[in-house]
Amino acid sequence: MSQRRRHAVLSAASGLLIVALPAATAAADHSGNAADSRHSGAARAVPAGPGTYVPQRIIGGPSSPALSAWGIVHNPLTNEILVGDYLTSQVRRMTRDGRYLGDLQNPGSRIGGVASALGVDPRDGSIYLAVTGEGRTSDDVRKYDKFGNYLFGLDMPTSTTWLTVDKDGYLWVPSAYKGARLTRYRVDNATKSATAVLTISKPGTGPGQFGSLTGIGTDNADNVYVADVGNKVVHAYTPTGAWRFDLGKGLFPGDIRGVTVDNSTGNIYVANSAIGTIEVFSKTGTRIKTFGGIGTGNGQFIDGARQLTMTADGNLYAADYGGQRVQRFTAGGSFAAFFPNPPMPMDRAGIAQSRALDIDPVTGDIVMADAWGQRVLRYGPDGTLLDSHGRRGSTTPDGMNYPKGVAIDPGTRNVWVANFEGAPDLVGYTKDFGSVVRRIVTPRFINDLEWSGGLLYALERRPGALHVYNPATGGEVRTWVSTKGLIRGVGVDAATKNVWITSDTKPEVYVLSPAGAIIRTVPITGLGWDVAIRGDYAYVASTTGNTVQIFDRRTYALVGTVGGTGSKFGQLNQPSGLAFNSAGSLYVVETAGSRVQQFSVAAPPPAEAVKPTTTIAATVVGGQLTVTGRASDGSGIAGVGVRVRDLTTNRYFHATLGTWVTTATLNAGIVWGPITATDWRYVVPGTLPGRSYRVDAVATDRRGNASATMTTTLSVP
Repeated sequence: MSQRRRHAVLSAASGLLIVALPAATAAADHSGNAADSRHSGAARAVPAGPGTYVPQRIIGGPSSPALSAWGIVHNPLTNEILVGDYLTSQVRRMTRDGRYLGDLQNPGSRIGGVASALGVDPRDGSIYLAVTGEGRTSDDVRKYDKFGNYLFGLDMPTSTTWLTVDKDGYLWVPSAYKGARLTRYRVDNATKSATAVLTISKPGTGPGQFGSLTGIGTDNADNVYVADVGNKVVHAYTPTGAWRFDLGKGLFPGDIRGVTVDNSTGNIYVANSAIGTIEVFSKTGTRIKTFGGIGTGNGQFIDGARQLTMTADGNLYAADYGGQRVQRFTAGGSFAAFFPNPPMPMDRAGIAQSRALDIDPVTGDIVMADAWGQRVLRYGPDGTLLDSHGRRGSTTPDGMNYPKGVAIDPGTRNVWVANFEGAPDLVGYTKDFGSVVRRIVTPRFINDLEWSGGLLYALERRPGALHVYNPATGGEVRTWVSTKGLIRGVGVDAATKNVWITSDTKPEVYVLSPAGAIIRTVPITGLGWDVAIRGDYAYVASTTGNTVQIFDRRTYALVGTVGGTGSKFGQLNQPSGLAFNSAGSLYVVETAGSRVQQFSVAAPPPAEAVKPTTTIAATVVGGQLTVTGRASDGSGIAGVGVRVRDLTTNRYFHATLGTWVTTATLNAGIVWGPITATDWRYVVPGTLPGRSYRVDAVATDRRGNASATMTTTLSVP
């Protein structure tokens, strides 16, 4: 539920002041016009220009919960529970009672994609991980030894989300949401390759035929059970590919996820995720019982279980992704425990991965959609967290499904949120998130929102379309279907009604007339994301070029840029969403930087050599370490860098990677309050009992001067 919070927010990586590029002349608008918030907002031309944009402050900062459980498997040789963390792309090693032991070791300290389902070879304990999602490498499957050391990757014929390993060491891979194929592979460690020994391809809707395959499990006879979310059944096949039976026909209303087998009884457990239950079937396919349900209580799932795993003594472990935990049940379905306990959520003011923001035209608050945090955050102009609304789910009013677009109605201040993965689709809330104004059913993959002229422009990323809705009625008033393939961001020129759309695959922007004809293709450096139009200028976020490029909206000439590659103050790390406040300040969301940066056409603070100061304190509650302090400087604080070292392993926590690394990297603390005397906070989600940790903090001012390093050490009980 929405909660008013007066907590922190304003993070910054330490570093030098970075002043944006070429200076033009025009001054920013200081009229306080309420209609001019995110993009153009008003039909009249607003006096605005590129000027020289100077960074003012950083809002938010990277944070993640201790465990965003999606994949899960028990390793019988080490007696560990392995959990795939969906947000950080790490795999956590846990004891069976939920004590954190460490992570699987990966080259580069991170998995190149999304950590999905896990499997273990029962003969030697080697571990297989399915890797899927945007930005993945060609290695769809990663293999590790039983101790978690990376061995090699496998490039599979299709994207891989689900897998399992049978008792003879064969790897089973369904075609994961696309296609209708199930393949059994022999993996050769010497050649680091996988060879298909059996392929079952039976597309159709009849018994034993495949629609869209998801979860998978095997029994001790190597029979395989695969969830078919397309046909809403689970198929049972022999290891040689003969169909045995289908189970659950008429039972599953939609989403089916994990499948696992209790080898002592042969019972089959299936995550009926659409309604949050776990269904139990006999080895012949007869339904025995059901347990669980939608909710946040013990034994309930906010959005259904993901992968399931069984231990030999009859304990069932379920990955509760929405609840950011793992739940344990008896074989009979009685709730036994959950971990981490107590919960270890992300910092309330932190950002997992944001794509979009807008500015409240009355208060100047920054309203930001945190896609991977499954919520919308409202920050005050000084970076203070005022409100947090949302959780993982597909229903209003609280449910969110990777929100990637946000737009504020300048008249009512209602907040509209677009959910990328579908339901609850496009939702309008009152400004305080107290009630839902309207829900509009949209296609999947709405990536960006724009409010202009009383209409909502919703950009469908793939296959590519622009939908224009009347929010008063919920009706779609017009549609433009892309002839350029995948698209990404949208901005509307209030003066001409022309629409600027960025490409998802090419370094160019398409300018559409109000009738939908492409009247200009504007080349940019890198791949674009959002577009904001203010006065006579169009601002385009180059997410791969790490700049905001400024164009004359009439001549299409490039007249300036903001930013540059890096994580220091004034630099950008994958800029995406753009917005203006009524005074002309430009706000930029950095997806990889997990922060919002404010730039203004103003003089930078004068040069000076006075070092900032900071205090430091650290506490541990329930295993979660929180470091706090206050940083002060007359020229303004740019940020506070924090370093936490485990004195037993001499490894350092890396907030963006969500794991412990050997490099002594300073991480961005979350900073808020008056810029000359800011409060700050930094959270490490999980520590180990009996360990001691050294904490260092360094404040940096807006001229790049660094404070003395402040240090404290604490022991975890």
